Amino acid sequence: MTNKVSSTDIISVLTHAGGNFVSGEYLSQCLGISRTAVWKRITALKKEGYNIEASTKKGYRLNITEAPYGKTSIEQGLNTHTFGRDIKFYQEIDSTNNCLKRLASEGAQEGTVVVANCQTAGRGRLGRNWQSAPEKGIWMSVLLRPQLHPSEVQVLTLAASAAVCKALEPLNIKGLGIKWPNDILVGGKKVCGILTEMSAEAERVSWVVVGIGINVNHLPRDFPAELSDTATSLRIESKNDSLINRSIVASNIINSLEEIYLKYLDQGAEVVIREWKKYNLTLGNKIRLSSYDGESIPGTAYDILPDGRLSVRKDDGTIINVLSGEVSLRQI
Repeated sequence: MTNKVSSTDIISVLTHAGGNFVSGEYLSQCLGISRTAVWKRITALKKEGYNIEASTKKGYRLNITEAPYGKTSIEQGLNTHTFGRDIKFYQEIDSTNNCLKRLASEGAQEGTVVVANCQTAGRGRLGRNWQSAPEKGIWMSVLLRPQLHPSEVQVLTLAASAAVCKALEPLNIKGLGIKWPNDILVGGKKVCGILTEMSAEAERVSWVVVGIGINVNHLPRDFPAELSDTATSLRIESKNDSLINRSIVASNIINSLEEIYLKYLDQGAEVVIREWKKYNLTLGNKIRLSSYDGESIPGTAYDILPDGRLSVRKDDGTIINVLSGEVSLRQI
């Protein structure tokens, strides 16, 4: 018997059974693996959240009324070439970015994805803590190995935010958009943050880790008091009380990210800037730019340059181009 059978194959057989029991013997014969191997894979699937009932006499039955979240359910929605073909799923981890950075330094292949149901030390930009409670959001990181100069990595940050917005379009959330460079907002409240980290030499990028954190099924009571006016979730903004399937959203993001990444490598930064502008909440608006040295600059967001920098017309009429900093939308 061969062991080249994925958990997806078992789920496929159980799904086609339409809620009826499938014997372990049938699964063994159908998939060409031992009954012990069937049991081990079923056990792993149950840990991922699949509601599989086991009966000594009847076999196994999948409760298809629930939406599990894990490696197998995310893989089912992928149509990528490389992204997500190696997914590491953890029920709990310190940080998906930290984990993937370790894997990258050990030679992990491009497109490797780390997903966690919960993070104990999630991080946002500027070292801020990111609340990553279990069962609520999507906390994942994707490994890129682009042949780029380090100065070009900012465009990948814009690409990631555009990819997330495109992936969220099926939810029909009104007012969804990007605040430069990569905060995704709805009605002025943050629903997603993206943290890009890299390892590079003077002229060449070794790897880039794109961390994506999305508040998905949070309710207002799930946010601490200090975030109640600034954070929101996809469930809240979709105006639908039912749970959103995190696996489908995660799959869509991975698909969308690979698509725009390959376009960037093939066609250059302009294709990314064009996609980013479709979801823009920044350009043309009055902003306040806070730099890392503490300076606060009022002005109007003017344009995005090919290298991802934000062009700002200060209130005194002069124009500055910034690569980093914290943008506040003054109208909001």
